[in-house]
Amino acid sequence: MKRLLVICSILVITIAFFLTCGTDSNIIKIQFWAFGGSPTMMKWTKERVASFNQKHPVVQVIQGQKSWNMIRELLYTNFSTGTGPDVMRIHANYAAEFGESGHLYPVNNFPDFDSVRTWYQPNLFEACRYKDNYYGLPGTGMAFVLVCNQELFNKEGLTPPKTWSEFRATAKKLTKDLDGDGAIDQWGMTLLGGDRGGFSYRLAPFILKAGGTFLSDDLTKVTFNNEISAGALQLLTDMYQKDKSITPGFLAYSHTEINDLFCGKKVAMAIEGPWMNFVIQEKNPGMGFMSVPVPVPDDKIDQYDTAPTLQDMVMIAISAHSKHLNEAWQLTKYLRNEEADMEWIRQDMGAFPTTLKAINSPEKKPFPHFDVFVHELQYAKPWPAHPKMITIVRNVIAPYGQKAIIGELTVEKALELAAKEAQDIIEGNK
Repeated sequence: MKRLLVICSILVITIAFFLTCGTDSNIIKIQFWAFGGSPTMMKWTKERVASFNQKHPVVQVIQGQKSWNMIRELLYTNFSTGTGPDVMRIHANYAAEFGESGHLYPVNNFPDFDSVRTWYQPNLFEACRYKDNYYGLPGTGMAFVLVCNQELFNKEGLTPPKTWSEFRATAKKLTKDLDGDGAIDQWGMTLLGGDRGGFSYRLAPFILKAGGTFLSDDLTKVTFNNEISAGALQLLTDMYQKDKSITPGFLAYSHTEINDLFCGKKVAMAIEGPWMNFVIQEKNPGMGFMSVPVPVPDDKIDQYDTAPTLQDMVMIAISAHSKHLNEAWQLTKYLRNEEADMEWIRQDMGAFPTTLKAINSPEKKPFPHFDVFVHELQYAKPWPAHPKMITIVRNVIAPYGQKAIIGELTVEKALELAAKEAQDIIEGNK
């Protein structure tokens, strides 16, 4: 009898084992890597993935949260070994770099692509394009604006500047020795200098607002060594060297220092994006601030409402190495369809929606000055879609721009050297 019970137990365990393995083998597993994001965004993303899994029982999405600053390193390392994610939330600028290298799958190959693209604001969708292919769906849109401390402006009876001369004068007036000890302890302006890419993202809006460009339309020639770029860089150089209205330690500043200075009312202005409301409510709840377009050169005041700022974009992309392209596409759409995008106007996730339905929704918006970002994103321009552009942004434009501002090089020499180095990179000579 005992022998019979043992045999029956073994049979039950064996059957259960094979049933479990059989069930598991029928499940399609998708790796999704979410790079970066605010805590609210991370929470929503996890909930959205869980919802997808519930609605698609034969697909299991396994989500990994990754560092925003490690996108290139992690993807190149994994793609080169045949591993890595099926779907990923990455910077749209990587459409060119990873699209050119064959690591991203062109989503325009899917049969319903033309229908899906109608969900999005057209110019935002173009940020996911490289040459003739689209390598992802727009995730979150961002435009760089001038953020002003309401209290500090009110104390001086000031309004946000619209021209460069107003900007410089306003920053100078808001730079003060508050306690009379002979040392400045409130500044008109701060810059993100410790993150070189971040620095270029704060310089570029001034160049773009002045009518400047970075590469020719055919992406073969560097175009930022001219009077337009020189004027923008000279503006910040004079503010730093002559007016002392830019924080002296900006070269070492990360997002932490920028946020602490602004929320601590130590600086009156910064070039930032839609995440600032999220930051302010976390660090100094209820603090008043204004988000306005970046000022334009005095002779372009008539273009104040239409001159482009820098557009930043996060996209949801699919690996060209994925063995489950159709399932990856279903997940990508689920993360960024119109229904999902509506959540970006119902709660502040530190970024901006990209579908027409959400952007034009009559529902109450999640943060102040929403309409400013709607307006600026109509005209905003991304970095040129060249595979080496982010390298140029971080390793050329930033260091030479910083050297000019602090006086190590003249503005003209900095741009000359930067343009030569960037051109060498474009031509593959470096």
